[in-house]
Amino acid sequence: MDLSYRQRTLKTVVYLLITAAAALIQNTAGLTLEPGGARCFLLLPVCMILGAGEDERFAAAISLFGGLLWDLSSAVHLGFNAVYMCVMCFLGAALITYFLRNTFITSFIFCAVFILLYCLLYWLFFIIIKDVRGAELSLFSFYLPSAVYTIAAAPIIYLSLRPIKRALSKPIKALNR
Repeated sequence: MDLSYRQRTLKTVVYLLITAAAALIQNTAGLTLEPGGARCFLLLPVCMILGAGEDERFAAAISLFGGLLWDLSSAVHLGFNAVYMCVMCFLGAALITYFLRNTFITSFIFCAVFILLYCLLYWLFFIIIKDVRGAELSLFSFYLPSAVYTIAAAPIIYLSLRPIKRALSKPIKALNR
C-alpha cells in the first residue's frame, strides 16, 4: 500500500527537520564531543540512513538539502558537500532499491564507505591540492580519526532513526464502518 499525500508530506517534513537538526548539531561549536580534535560529521550517516530504502530521487533531495546546509557554514568548498552527498545517497538508495535489502549491515557498510570516501576526497581536493604545509599528516591526525568517530556513531544514529522511519512508512488504514 502506498502512503497518502498527507503522509508523504509529513514524512518529508520530518526528514527535513531531522536533517536540519543534524546540521545544526554538527555545525555549532560545542554541541558535539571532539575527542582528540576529531569531529563527527553527523550529516553523512543521517542522510544515508534516511535515504536508504526510499526512492532514489527522494534520497538525493534529502541529502542535497543536508549538503546545502553544510555548505552554508563553510566558506572554502561551496557546493562540494551538496553534490557529493546527493550523488552518493542517490547511488546508495538505488542499490538498496534494486539490488540489496535495507538492513542494518547494508546501511552500516554504505555509511562507512560514504564517510571514508568523503574524508579522502575532501583531503585530496581541499588540502593536498592547495599544497598546505603538513597536509600529508592531516589525513592521519584529523580526517581518518574523524571518519572513525563518525562511523562509530553510525549504529547509534541508525538505531535512533529506525523507529521514526518505520512509523512514517506505515500507511494508516481507513476505518471501515
